[in-house]
Amino acid sequence: MATETNPDQKGAPGEGIHTPADVCPICSSRGARADYSLPRFDLLVCPHCTHLFSRLKVEPEAYEADYFLESNTEHWDNPEEVLFDQLDSLIQKYMPKPREELRTLDVGTAIGYLPRHFGALGYESCGVDVSEEAIRHGTEQLNIPRLQAALIENYSAAEPFPVITNIYVIEHVPDPVPFLEGIRRNLSDDGIFICMTVDSNSMIFALSKFIYRVSGGRSFSALERICEVHHLNHFNRQSLEHALDRAGFETIHRFNQNLPLPTLTLRPMQRLAVAILYKLSPLFNSWFLQGVVCRSKRFGT
Repeated sequence: MATETNPDQKGAPGEGIHTPADVCPICSSRGARADYSLPRFDLLVCPHCTHLFSRLKVEPEAYEADYFLESNTEHWDNPEEVLFDQLDSLIQKYMPKPREELRTLDVGTAIGYLPRHFGALGYESCGVDVSEEAIRHGTEQLNIPRLQAALIENYSAAEPFPVITNIYVIEHVPDPVPFLEGIRRNLSDDGIFICMTVDSNSMIFALSKFIYRVSGGRSFSALERICEVHHLNHFNRQSLEHALDRAGFETIHRFNQNLPLPTLTLRPMQRLAVAILYKLSPLFNSWFLQGVVCRSKRFGT
């Protein structure tokens, strides 16, 4: 469904990003079309790299204290310890060193649950986030060390990190390629980068798009809920690979999974529907989340 385009698309507050509304944030091509029009945002599809991204009709998320401590309490009240252990297993597989010899950096760490978990395992674990409120809460209320409020695009570590993680964050970033380039600059040449984000080609996404289309755009709540107004980029496998490649990464391992139900803010019927779709994920090999383990292209050169 075509809609009028705004002359400019603004990024997060303070980042100064102003790009034409139809420019793809992944491949920089013009001509992205608004296929889905929702009250708070349009969803545009790039005809060149197939990336799906949002054009907001409201102010972008400011990521202040209420986002971390009030609006998304289900997520913050249920740290994903099982996922954190899975990430540890990936690190040990691709960086087979004693944990005490490895420094990790979690980019978009929020209140610091992953650095806290990694620290308990023996890593020297650090975290950065754009939200000063989140960092203050993690440091002062949870007593998690080595957290810092910073934009990764401007961050420069005294010594590169052998392990960098970015979990459920890149979809919030208005301009993902410079964001990924900032991560690569802070990664050691032989280090690994683990990134997790949504998969916009997943069965859950496909069903929400189908409901929107067969209703002529009148039934948009499922699509609005799954995309969320603070998610600006909705990666499929191809567009994530393209962004990583442009930023100087190569993928060495892929994995998929679903978000744990307790971490989701859902009404009862929504929770039941998602639970049913989760049960079908193995049958259709379709998962809500995609993950990659990457190395810098500098490795081995």
